[in-house]
Amino acid sequence: MDPFEVMAEPARRRIVDILASGEHASGQLAEVVGGELRISRSAVSKHLRILREAGFVGVRVEMSWRIYWLLDDAISLLESSVRDIREKRDAATGWDAEHGREYDPLAVWPKYERTMDRSESARSRGNGKGRRGRQTEAPRGSDPEDAFWAPRLEA
Repeated sequence: MDPFEVMAEPARRRIVDILASGEHASGQLAEVVGGELRISRSAVSKHLRILREAGFVGVRVEMSWRIYWLLDDAISLLESSVRDIREKRDAATGWDAEHGREYDPLAVWPKYERTMDRSESARSRGNGKGRRGRQTEAPRGSDPEDAFWAPRLEA
């Protein structure tokens, strides 16, 4: 799993933040994270499992407790992802107004080089299928208040 995907969830970010201070039991994590983010103990357990499978946290069992800690590899994964983005930005490969798409590494699909304007796309549809009429009056919603007030307004 991509490190940014792992850290995209607020509960997992909070767990990592707590574990940065040291080892904690799953019950402690569930109490703090669950209370702050209003999620259940099972939801916290799910996030801990995802973090464990992604290589962010380690776990050991002591009697009836599961003790979690942040792995050094997690920080290395995040740092390497940020380093990759920084290298791409510093290389400044991308759209160049003078050379067009010649130096753009993302422009590899020749079929997308020409974009159709609205008149071309309408002609390509042919027999008029897919055309919709214009709306002449405001749409009527299914608001419960409308149903309550409508009979009283008519009277």
